[in-house]
Parts: sequence; C-alpha cells; structure tokens
Amino acid sequence: MMREYINIVLTENAIEQFASLAHDEWRRSLPPNEQNEPRMRSKNGGPKADINVPFDQLHPTAQQENLAAGQAAAEAVSKFPNNLEQAAEYIHIEWMKRNPQDDYNAAQHKSYDELPEDEKEKDRVHVRTMMKLMRK
Repeated sequence: MMREYINIVLTENAIEQFASLAHDEWRRSLPPNEQNEPRMRSKNGGPKADINVPFDQLHPTAQQENLAAGQAAAEAVSKFPNNLEQAAEYIHIEWMKRNPQDDYNAAQHKSYDELPEDEKEKDRVHVRTMMKLMRK
C-alpha cells in the first residue's frame, strides 16, 4: 500500500516537472524577438492571459495542456517501458484526442506511421524525458 502511494506521488511529481520543462522548451522555441513578448491567449476556457511566462506563473487553465501531455507521457512509459516507438505512438494518439483537427494542426492529424521524422521525434522526446523523470 505504501509503495503504491510512493509510486503515485513520484508519477505526479514527474508529470508536473514534465509540464514545466515542456512549457520552458516551447518558450525557448519562439523566435528571439518574441521570447519576451506577451502572448495573450484564452486556454481551455480560462481568462485571456499571457502564456509567455514561466509555467508556475501560468493561469491553471493554461497549464492544463502541458499537464495532460505529461500524463500521456507517464501512461506511455508505464504501458510501453521497453518500446520507444509504441510509447511515442501512444503520445501522438493522446495528443490528437486533446487537439481536434483544425487548419493549424492538420498536417499532424494522421497516424504516427505517416508522420515525418521530425514530428515523430517530438513524441520520442516526450517519452525519453518522462523516462528520466520517472527514474528519479
């Protein structure tokens, strides 16, 4: 019973760390001239707020996508601990469930096998990151 509790706490901590790391990586990926500029968005039905701030300063509704991505990564690592490609595919499927197809993401809305290598690598990075966080 105590071991299950410890595993749950470790997984929850890994998910929060993952969410923060993923958000930081997104901010670093912005063009240099936009890295310090406010990006006002309404996320997940929340109020319009600047999403170009550190993760811990985001409105909770804006944190939800990164936390959901962390949850999917934790599930993928748990389900497929020895298969990077299956875990990455799981992450991609979960992303498609959370992000309905629209003009801005249509190129990513296809089966994992049909994705270009650079898109597959994004999912693999999620798997590798979560594997490291869950080992701590």
